[in-house]
Amino acid sequence: MNAPLLEEHLRSLRLPAMLANYRRISKDDDALIAYLGELAALEVGKRHENGVRGRIALAKFPVIKTIEAFDFSLQPTFPKVKLLELLSCEFIKQRRNLVFIGPTGVGKTHLLSAIGFAACTHGYRVLFSTAAELLMSLIKAKREDRLRQRLETIDRYDFLLVDELGYIPFEREATDLLFQVITRRYERKSIGITTNLAFPDWVQVFPSENATGAVVDRLIHHGTVFELDGESHRLRSRKKAVGTS
Repeated sequence: MNAPLLEEHLRSLRLPAMLANYRRISKDDDALIAYLGELAALEVGKRHENGVRGRIALAKFPVIKTIEAFDFSLQPTFPKVKLLELLSCEFIKQRRNLVFIGPTGVGKTHLLSAIGFAACTHGYRVLFSTAAELLMSLIKAKREDRLRQRLETIDRYDFLLVDELGYIPFEREATDLLFQVITRRYERKSIGITTNLAFPDWVQVFPSENATGAVVDRLIHHGTVFELDGESHRLRSRKKAVGTS
């Protein structure tokens, strides 16, 4: 390993004293510099591994999903290349949003979770929650007079994943809180949503057409929408199991 690469590792590890003095101590011994470089590379790798593991735990994924495990043959018209581009997570730097629309069981949660997993490996703070869980936590915080703190905690995540929006009807109080979450993240942080409702049907979730329009506008202004269709993967698996039993 050469000196410039060792120096890069030492900067990454935030070891300024070692960076400033390694040449004096090593007396420019190439073998010693290579040895130090190998040790530094091991430490960089271990810290990265621990960081990824910690971010995945913090994200609270119910199940770890990867893009490699998704069967794209079940979605023949799906823009696979467009989705794979998201794995670089540049969209998070750009504060863009993702919305996955489609019936139950077609893979919306899998795809969004896989992108969230990729974001963890790229160093981003991610939080996964169903819409119901998120809103229950906000209502609880509001009643305990700590809503601001809860919203600020959510704000700290680079990528918020909200699963199953529209599956359960919510009271006005809950949808007002969801509106706050989405509005606070607009052009500041990324949000990803899965839903079984087309945008015109979001009036079933939000209290008025005006509120619905405002939410949809904020999501798609800097966002990408994916639509999935077809039969539920779980239902297809059950049919196959019955057919072979």
